[in-house]
Amino acid sequence: MLKRILNNSRSFTNILWLLCCISLFVFSLGLSWQVNKSADFFYGFWYQQLNIEQTITSYVPDNTFDKQDYVETTTQQRIDNFSEIVTEIHNNGEQLALLSYVNKNQQIKKLLTPAEIIHLEDVSQLIQKLTLVSVGNFIMLFILVGVIFKNKLCLPNRKDQIFAVALPSLLLLLLLMLFGFTELFYYLHTVVFPDNHQWFFYYQESLMSSLMKAPDLFAGISVTLTVIALIIYLIFYRLLITIIFSGRA
Repeated sequence: MLKRILNNSRSFTNILWLLCCISLFVFSLGLSWQVNKSADFFYGFWYQQLNIEQTITSYVPDNTFDKQDYVETTTQQRIDNFSEIVTEIHNNGEQLALLSYVNKNQQIKKLLTPAEIIHLEDVSQLIQKLTLVSVGNFIMLFILVGVIFKNKLCLPNRKDQIFAVALPSLLLLLLLMLFGFTELFYYLHTVVFPDNHQWFFYYQESLMSSLMKAPDLFAGISVTLTVIALIIYLIFYRLLITIIFSGRA
């Protein structure tokens, strides 16, 4: 019954396939996040490309929380500190207050201020919520693929296939063109984080902000996140086409 209804409504079938592709792209972003996380978001690469060392050299000597000596740390120490932050925000942020660095006098000093810790705990909670969204999206993707496969729906025409592949990328590009990355980045912070929690940090008051050269690093991470997501998307898209519509036209 459902099969007849779907096949008799080509537009409805196309909408179903489009929803499947959007869900697949969200799934691809989630998988890309895991890939990036395992590589510490390619921080070592972006550290060089964005000249983060210059940012640290320029602003950390004026740090207002007595952390001026961080400027004397090595590149590896900074990469390790970023890696520790990545680990903590994916583990409820329980050990954020314990993160530290060693200055040239072999003194162990706290890496983060209380405000930075609160912000990173907020980031950790956001990641947990997005993980739940990712799980829900995967369930929806599984259901959509199941409906299409079980009812043996017809393969979308070439135009609809191209549209389904291009739409997620076009939506991202449109958002960036309309608002710009920095504006979009700051706006999202005002939406997702509590009003009474600090999320904007000047380089002079925050090793975290200097270490990440915010928001530049996040623009770089967005690039790698999107590129890897698109590669995953195209691979799984072709796989779905092969599995679901094999022998059908």
